[in-house]
Amino acid sequence: MDSLINPKTGKPIVNNVRRKVIDKHYDWGLYVYKKSTGKWFTDGSGSVLNIPAQKGDISKIAELKREAIACGDDGQGTAVFVPGLTRVTEEEYSEQKDRMKQGLIPSLNDLGAIDAAQKTLRMYGDEG
Repeated sequence: MDSLINPKTGKPIVNNVRRKVIDKHYDWGLYVYKKSTGKWFTDGSGSVLNIPAQKGDISKIAELKREAIACGDDGQGTAVFVPGLTRVTEEEYSEQKDRMKQGLIPSLNDLGAIDAAQKTLRMYGDEG
């Protein structure tokens, strides 16, 4: 599986792109595990240890930490909440890559991208 996280460093592969961070104030998302070294806990192929949860769900945080310890972590890491993020299956990921190659919005669950596309259409119209 292609990943945007370098499995050796645990950091994003692309760091020097212009980006605008839009704070999402969702109460749902994923907790991801960050080791005490500051690196993400990954499986070696770039997938980060995570669990779907509501913000502040201490039972899910504890479950994530137990799994990290069971997989060899020292237990001193932290759970970081990422609002609005969801898991995707390998099939969904493949479909998203195909959609992106076709110039489409990769995920129809990305409400921010859909909103931006609608604004662009209103502003500049449809090329068709």
